[in-house]
Amino acid sequence: MPSTSPGDHLPTKATSTSSNGFVQILPGAPNAYVQATATFVFRHKRYVAYISGSQLNLLSAPAAFVQAITFEHDLVAVAVEARTSRIAVASSSQVTVLEPIAEGWTRVWWEQRLRLCRDDEGDEASYLSWGSGSELIVGGSRKLSLFSTLPSSRASSPAATPVDEQALQQRKALWSKPVASALIYAVFCPSANVIASCGRYDRLVKIWRRLSFEEGLFDYAYLPHSAAVTHIEWRPADEHRSERRGSSISGRHEEDVEVLYTFASDGVLRVWRMGGMHDMQILVLHTTIDLVGAIPQSPILSMSGRASASKPPRYAFTIPAEAFSSAVTAALARRSNGKISHSLEHLKEIVTRSPDIIVTVDGHGRMSAWGIQSIGHKRRPDTPGSSEPFHIAHTEGLPLAFEAITDLRFQAWFSDDTIHVLAHSFDGHIQWWSGAVETFFSPSAPGNDRLRLEVDWCGHDQPVVGAEAGEQAVLTWAAGGEVAQWSSKQRKLVETSTTTVKHAKVHAAMIYDAKGSFVIVDDHDVTLYDPTSLRMSSIRHGLHGQSELTLASLRGGQDFVAYSSHQAVCFSVLDEKITPADVVHLASLSQDIDVSYGKIIASNCGGAVCLTIDSTGLLRRSAIRSSAVRNSSVVIYPTFETGISKARLIEATVDVAAIVAEDGKSCTILELKDGYVEYRKAFTQAVECLKFFRNAAGKHYLAVAHKHEVEVLLQHRYSQADATASNEHELDTWSTVKRLSIESIGLNITTLMWQGHNGLAVVAGNGTFLSGEKVRANELELEFGERLYGSADVEEELDLRDLSAHATGPVPVWHPKMIEYLVSLGRIDAAVCIVNALQAKLKFWSEGETLDYLLDVPLEALMDSSQRHLALDNDVVSNLREQMAEKRLPAISRSEQRHVGSIIEVLAYISEHRRGLDDNALVYLFSFKLRISQMPPAQTPSHTYGQVNGTTHPQQVPTMSWRDIAFASQSSTQQPLFDILTLHYDNKLTWPIARSLGLTAWLSEKEALATVFESLAQSAYRATSPPDPSNAALFFLALHKKATLLGLWRITTWHREQRATTNFLKRDFSTAEAKTAAKKNAYALMGKRRFEYAAAFFLLADDVASAVSLLAGQCGDAMLAVGVARLYGGEGLGKLVRERIIPRLETERERWGLSWCSSMLGAKGEAANVLIRPLKGVRMWWHDDPRTLVLYRQLRKVSGEEEYQAVLRSARLLRKMGLWLLALDLVQKWDFKYSSSTTTSVDATSRVAAAETTTNGIHTDEKPAPTNAEQPSFILDSFTPPEPVKDRAAQAAELMKKLQAKKKLAQQQQPPLVQTEKPKPPPTQFKEPDANSLLDSFGF
Repeated sequence: MPSTSPGDHLPTKATSTSSNGFVQILPGAPNAYVQATATFVFRHKRYVAYISGSQLNLLSAPAAFVQAITFEHDLVAVAVEARTSRIAVASSSQVTVLEPIAEGWTRVWWEQRLRLCRDDEGDEASYLSWGSGSELIVGGSRKLSLFSTLPSSRASSPAATPVDEQALQQRKALWSKPVASALIYAVFCPSANVIASCGRYDRLVKIWRRLSFEEGLFDYAYLPHSAAVTHIEWRPADEHRSERRGSSISGRHEEDVEVLYTFASDGVLRVWRMGGMHDMQILVLHTTIDLVGAIPQSPILSMSGRASASKPPRYAFTIPAEAFSSAVTAALARRSNGKISHSLEHLKEIVTRSPDIIVTVDGHGRMSAWGIQSIGHKRRPDTPGSSEPFHIAHTEGLPLAFEAITDLRFQAWFSDDTIHVLAHSFDGHIQWWSGAVETFFSPSAPGNDRLRLEVDWCGHDQPVVGAEAGEQAVLTWAAGGEVAQWSSKQRKLVETSTTTVKHAKVHAAMIYDAKGSFVIVDDHDVTLYDPTSLRMSSIRHGLHGQSELTLASLRGGQDFVAYSSHQAVCFSVLDEKITPADVVHLASLSQDIDVSYGKIIASNCGGAVCLTIDSTGLLRRSAIRSSAVRNSSVVIYPTFETGISKARLIEATVDVAAIVAEDGKSCTILELKDGYVEYRKAFTQAVECLKFFRNAAGKHYLAVAHKHEVEVLLQHRYSQADATASNEHELDTWSTVKRLSIESIGLNITTLMWQGHNGLAVVAGNGTFLSGEKVRANELELEFGERLYGSADVEEELDLRDLSAHATGPVPVWHPKMIEYLVSLGRIDAAVCIVNALQAKLKFWSEGETLDYLLDVPLEALMDSSQRHLALDNDVVSNLREQMAEKRLPAISRSEQRHVGSIIEVLAYISEHRRGLDDNALVYLFSFKLRISQMPPAQTPSHTYGQVNGTTHPQQVPTMSWRDIAFASQSSTQQPLFDILTLHYDNKLTWPIARSLGLTAWLSEKEALATVFESLAQSAYRATSPPDPSNAALFFLALHKKATLLGLWRITTWHREQRATTNFLKRDFSTAEAKTAAKKNAYALMGKRRFEYAAAFFLLADDVASAVSLLAGQCGDAMLAVGVARLYGGEGLGKLVRERIIPRLETERERWGLSWCSSMLGAKGEAANVLIRPLKGVRMWWHDDPRTLVLYRQLRKVSGEEEYQAVLRSARLLRKMGLWLLALDLVQKWDFKYSSSTTTSVDATSRVAAAETTTNGIHTDEKPAPTNAEQPSFILDSFTPPEPVKDRAAQAAELMKKLQAKKKLAQQQQPPLVQTEKPKPPPTQFKEPDANSLLDSFGF
């Protein structure tokens, strides 16, 4: 074969990986038949075909599985036509022909085309052989039959009805001849003129010489042997003979003498050649080789006592002269250093004799190679001694050795200067050996250097249904009850022992101890085996449930437990015997519970955990601990809602559980400590199997198997993208880091298994596919790859363990999540400190260098809460902007780096307002500006608020969350915040803007809310041209300004409803008759679907409850309903909050909104407790946002019952988000408030100074909570009549005077101003601050 042929070079190292990502492939154990393997070349590429049970395996390299084809019955033979690469496979009753199909140079597969039918149903096929003209001979137990597979032969071999679902053509035999005994060999010679056949234990080889190619007419001859014949084979024809025929380089006669090799149990190889025209026989004996004498008894074996008086077994294989000569020529061509090689010189001398090579081995590491001068050579006439074999090489210590005496079949071929040997052992192994031809035939090379083992194909000859891995060993079991034990050597599986459980189905198996003992659970018994698969003890388990039976160990392997259908049975092994079972009925699983799926897993504390999920989606856990067999205890854990009505699969560790819904495509991963749903995805294909792996560091991987593909999921940090995602059905806390596919092979995946070194074994059909722990960087998701390498196109491999450390480890301080959370937690100074340190570091940092995760800032300085108002200079922001545009920051992706830039810009913006806003208002403003910066112009919702010079200006209005609204509602600087927001929109406020900002929910003062509604009324009135008073009716009536609305209607002469509406509004709506008329108009407008206008008429009728219900219901605008209810007054707000808003927020599990609702209802204690109370139902991690503790601390009076668990839960969440510093700071500095402290009132400046404490690692400038006596019973009671508005000039003068006094006093005295001012007396009644005095309250 030319060295430039595609696919010619095979892997030369056992560690090489195939293109499909598998480092080791175990296709299954070969069947113990003489024709179980075949090798051939198709399109210049070598293939190996072998049969395993009812499965035909096709491979092109040790770890390259091409295709597997499954048949109805177990196969007994496989043969390949060399010219067309058609494959014939036979079971005892059927013979099938497969044809190759090629798609390009990379895609090749075989499909069934013909079914060969024999007349005698009792004739069991045993051997196949291809002849010329696509003829196929089938040797059976009763007959020898010849078939033609050509399409033109249908007349003589008629086609029958299609069978099965594949519409295969049936062919009948051209002729059949009875045989005296069952054949094990029936072989065509290369020219198809002669057939050699032999039965089991026969001493005669029958020769059939064809007299006619049309009829079954033969001459017969018999070749006698002194012992039973064990193997026969013809010397293959030279594949280049047609090119060399008649040329000067031809080494043979034109007739190409046929040569037959026969092996007998007497240890003699006999060489027969075709008789000439003067010979009396068809075949004549040319020469013999004594294989036993070729390898004399080794002194080493004799001294070890392994010598035998009987003839030892010998195994041999042949190499034709043409192939050997080509390999030696390739070896000579590769020698380029000019040095003399004695081995090559030796081979050059041998090649000159054109010998056929005979290689014999004894199975104990000894090998001898002999040459037979090529039969029929032109230049070598039959002279005395020309037929005698001559010695080529001999060695001991060859790794090609076998511990037990077994039957072997060999096949050998060359690729360039490399020899490949395929050894089929009848004990269920196929070994692929390779070596350099120079070394293999060297007269002096050590035995270990001559061959190396590429792969050992073994396993099961039936479909594998289960696999279980221990610390040092692996168990697999097949459908027929066979259990195989494997050991892991150099991260590959090596079969050590097998056993068969007869007449029962194996449900589960487990490695029992470090020695390799294992336990098998079948239909009735639990059986203990030693490492050599010797049965030690057995006992009945008594489990007869319908659910899957699973097994787990207890007490570090001393006890074990089996589970099925509400029962857990504990066992113990004493003195290598299994003691009687202890049946534990799980208290959490009554017989009335409809369990859709359940299994048991081992826990870290020496026990086991039973997980079940019922038809309602409730996940239950029961821990089983056992110190003795008769003393088992069950511990019940809290239950979690999963949202899955019926489960099809469940897989779990002690930390996480994966559940597949009834449809088989929806997969949910549940965290078992707090019950969070971490991952939810609907796959396009059904999930067939799940398997978790938890490494020593506590990191988790999940393998999800579909029919032909496996996805390896890796757990990541909790991402803010999940919390802001609109679709909770697609979460990315877990992501795919590796994909394995066997789609082109033709097998279906049945189960998975993780090994201790992070390797994944995929079980399909009879085989096992072992994937390594390496992951390619360019196969990772874009964001993850950029975090690791700065680019997703890096051609690099990394270990899964390193990958998990990057995915779940702490984030650097410049991560956008860290800076954003610091601001949200009130630690703005820490955020500014990070930005300043980052700018200083990037000045002298280049890409590729190490950047400290803390930026070399001391941890104490970073978490110090005593810093106040650190400056963020514009030059720092500008320099940092330029540096980040040129350099890629490590450990974050490109999108995250852009996010960091946006955060820095927003941080600089809010730093300008720190002296005018408290921390709550700053949190709102930070979120507002950050959301605007993240809104792409093409996807930004547009809200028009008017026209300037005829041009409409769209506005970017982010929708603020309930978290932002909750913080803003607790701010004492709402008016400055409102002024900043309205200034952003040029003091032109529209309802879409107000609704998105949540103004009606967080503005506490009635006067401020009234101002908002007045602006909204004016913008709504002018929203159309000409103006329409009906658009502003709701806002004016909510303000109780019917007179203003009437005035607008009077001047709106162009409106068609002007006269009727003006007359209607002139009524006195304090009367019942007018109210009734207003309600009738409201209902009429509802019929016309003018709901907002209808709500205005309900307000005319003083029916605020109906108006609010209409706005929140038909209009779907809760914010408008809240604003109308708060401004108009009455009982509408309480009813709205209780009946509409709270149920919806409870369904959404929105803690922030529920806290706001409780504040609206005057339940301040409940407003705090709802922020930390455990939620019910299906929970996402952001439902327990750690930032709720900031608001909780502001609202609490004393520590609640759930506060301790809430703090720990928040710390766990911060750690899973990668914010390890914040988690540590939280648990270190949090304090619990066990008694209410007396609240004294001081002036505004002293309150700010007193609030500057850090009790939870979160810096807050808060107003002390008022006492119970000071709390209003309802939010509407806090609205006081507005005081007379002062003259603006007088107000400005007074404000300036106070500012100058404060500034002067602050410069003169230290400590601060609060020590010199006289404290004000405590108030006797709580009073909301006036809007005009907000700035004065904070010392401006």
